[in-house]
Amino acid sequence: MFKIGLDLGYGYTKGINETGRMVLFPSLVGNAYQRNLIGLFGQNLNNLIENMHVVLRNGKEEQEEYFIGDLARREGRNVSYAFDENKINHPNTKAVLASASALLFPSNDEPVHIVSGLPLEQYIHQKDELRDMLKNFKAIVEFKGYNILKIVKFDRVTVFPQAAGAVYYAIMDDLQKYLIKGSYIGLIDIGYRTTDYIVFVVDGKLSLREDLSGTLDIGMSQLNNAADKLFTQKTGSKLDIPELIQLVNEGSIFYRGKVLNFEKELNEVKLEISRVIQDRIKAVWGSKLDFFNTIFLAGGGAVSLFDSLKNLYENTVLVKNSQFANAKGFLKVAELEEKKERDRE
Repeated sequence: MFKIGLDLGYGYTKGINETGRMVLFPSLVGNAYQRNLIGLFGQNLNNLIENMHVVLRNGKEEQEEYFIGDLARREGRNVSYAFDENKINHPNTKAVLASASALLFPSNDEPVHIVSGLPLEQYIHQKDELRDMLKNFKAIVEFKGYNILKIVKFDRVTVFPQAAGAVYYAIMDDLQKYLIKGSYIGLIDIGYRTTDYIVFVVDGKLSLREDLSGTLDIGMSQLNNAADKLFTQKTGSKLDIPELIQLVNEGSIFYRGKVLNFEKELNEVKLEISRVIQDRIKAVWGSKLDFFNTIFLAGGGAVSLFDSLKNLYENTVLVKNSQFANAKGFLKVAELEEKKERDRE
């Protein structure tokens, strides 16, 4: 069965399949329209992921068209994230799911095993709903202008907690280094909307310490909110999502004939986000910190906040390719699930 690990993040969608193909794009969806001047001014039309004009059909006459990801950011109308806490049945979630899956599907009609997940606390309450949605999902996906048509449906579905997937990825390269009996392994997964923290104790195997694991309602979207407020305070105007993303990424923006620089203020916000994450996790982990082997930092926010979080513990490590940690962990879970099944036969 063809395996896919897919992390449907609030900020970015990350996926990888068993052949190593990876996709990454902002979890942005906008209303589509006909672009009559496409290609006239040298746009790189060879890069499908940057130009996802997606047509979704459900097998009936109805169809919906969206700009997804970078195209939505650049040229979309009414652009939005799927930002609801319960985003499973949000139309944007299904549009992003269909697009990412179609990019990762095999070229033949091989059955597909998808592993995806939710933040820890949402996982507890919504895992069955996500599993049902994925099991029942079916869409005909067309990438307009690329002569690509895929039928997206899943033959096997596994739902896994997000940060736990990242732990699998983080330790698999050197298991013996981390599997020291009686030691603890912690991971902090800094996402766009939430931050997960998870702890395993080693007792012959990895055992989850649920009392030391949870979800904080803080993430890199706080930076977007702060940038939005700073810009409004300075100019009296509001930013649309594409300009807001540019301001956060660059620290500055061109407005009414001059460059406005907010880098200092945004760095202060990053420090504040780091301080809140660190204080709240230390309060939960308490004296158990003395028994930790390693604390991993993963997720899209880990790179931005690493310098201000690396002193959380003497062995704090930034996970390699941290933005893909969950997706790669999910793929590892798919491999382990299928190995268990083979061993039972």
